[in-house]
Amino acid sequence: MSHIVIAEFMEAAAVASLDAAHPTLYDPALVDAPDRLAASLGQARALIVRNRTLVDAALLRHGPGLKVVGRLGVGLDNIDLPACRARAVEVIPATGANADSVAEYVILAVGALLRGAYFATPEVAGGQWPRARLSAGREMAGKTLGVVGFGDIGRRVANWRGPSAWW
Repeated sequence: MSHIVIAEFMEAAAVASLDAAHPTLYDPALVDAPDRLAASLGQARALIVRNRTLVDAALLRHGPGLKVVGRLGVGLDNIDLPACRARAVEVIPATGANADSVAEYVILAVGALLRGAYFATPEVAGGQWPRARLSAGREMAGKTLGVVGFGDIGRRVANWRGPSAWW
C-alpha cells in the first residue's frame, strides 16, 4: 500500500522524488473518482491535493493513518480544517510557491486594463491596431492601487516598486 496518495496533477520530478523515499500512489484521476480515492487511503500517511479534491470528514475517515494533507496551492476552501484538526491531521499549503508569479500577474493585469489593451484583443486578433484608442490609455504611474486582502500575494503587490523589483 502507498504511504503517499497524490489525487491531482503534480510535476513528474516531484512525484519521482517522493516515490524514491516513500511508496507513492500518483493518480491524478482520483479527484474524479471519490470511491477509488477513499479506498486508496487505507495505509496512507499523506494525501496531496490541488483545489478540486474535497477533503472532508467523510474522506478522512477512510485514512485512519493520515498525518498530513498537502495542498498544491494556498487556498484551503476545499479542505475541512476543523475535521483535520479533530483527527490531528496537519494541513500544509504550498505557501509562496508561485506568489511572485501571481503578484506579477496582478500588476500586469492592472496595466493591461488601464491601457485598454485587454478590450482591444478582438480588433488586434482581427488584424487591426486601434492606435488612437490604445494611446489614450492611462498610465500606472501616480495611481493608487487598493489591495483587498493582505496575505503573501497582497503584500508583494503592495510592495512592488517596478519591474526591477523582482529581477
